[in-house]
Amino acid sequence: MAAVTAKTLFAELPAIRANALADREASLTVSAFQTGGEVLMWYMQHIDTDKTYSADYVSTASSYIGNHLLSQLDQVRLNHIDKPLLYKQLYMPMQSDYALSTIKGVLGTLKTAFTRAYELGLIASNSTKNITLSSFTTSQPDSQPGRLKPHDLPVLLAAINQQPKQRRVFFMTQLLHATREGETSLAEWKHFSSNMLEWYLPAENTKNGTEHRLPITQHAMDLINSLPKRGTYIFSVKGIKPITTRTIERWYQSLSDDVGIKFTSHDIRKLARDSWQDMGIDWVIGEMLLNHERDGLDKRYMHSHSREQMRKALGEWGNRTTIN
Repeated sequence: MAAVTAKTLFAELPAIRANALADREASLTVSAFQTGGEVLMWYMQHIDTDKTYSADYVSTASSYIGNHLLSQLDQVRLNHIDKPLLYKQLYMPMQSDYALSTIKGVLGTLKTAFTRAYELGLIASNSTKNITLSSFTTSQPDSQPGRLKPHDLPVLLAAINQQPKQRRVFFMTQLLHATREGETSLAEWKHFSSNMLEWYLPAENTKNGTEHRLPITQHAMDLINSLPKRGTYIFSVKGIKPITTRTIERWYQSLSDDVGIKFTSHDIRKLARDSWQDMGIDWVIGEMLLNHERDGLDKRYMHSHSREQMRKALGEWGNRTTIN
């Protein structure tokens, strides 16, 4: 069977969804979805019409759904979708033909679709809540190297310095702290303490659902305070809502053109991590700054001394990334 492209899926989506939801109430209620296919088709339509999702994400997620998930879960009832079924029908068939990174992406899309449907009250329970790639294998995908290298830092900083004020502060906030795009865009004024020089990232804003307290430098705090205070969010048009993913995507496309290297916001995070390693910053301190989950051995660092080391590391990194 030929692979289904995102373009083809979007063209056929109204007819497919109509068939999937035939004889069901049009209102989105808990009883609207009975099978995995119905949830997945709803999610494709959801991300296609919700403009906060980037074009890249919509294309990738739709491809995962059309090429892998629908064929296995289309007619499977929701109460039958569990770890054993996904192991037998999804993981095992895929692991012989696809890279672990692809399988991880497919499982991530499935989990996100079910989580969003559950949060909106469209399904009664989320059977994918605790399912990840590590549910089926101890191996992990090889990480891709960042497209920005430490020696690219001067030209990157020069390009950032030429950006409009809000963009410049956004880029520098990410670069100085290696925070994720979403974590940065959701930053609120109340999350920053000028007295303690600390940035608090609540659990609901972080990728791993773990709250994060970042010690920040005075320079970083001054950058944040240089923006006008308009409402709740620091990076916003009017303060009412945070800037969208698509807006940030456009910002990075423009910055990439100025630098002459094609990269995304995640490459900024990787650049910081690579630079910290070159600077001799303790690996565990780096992991703590990135808010990566740590095992029992690494938790020996969780005391006041580690906070001092985190602040020192970001101070040294800040000295290397200062722009005037």
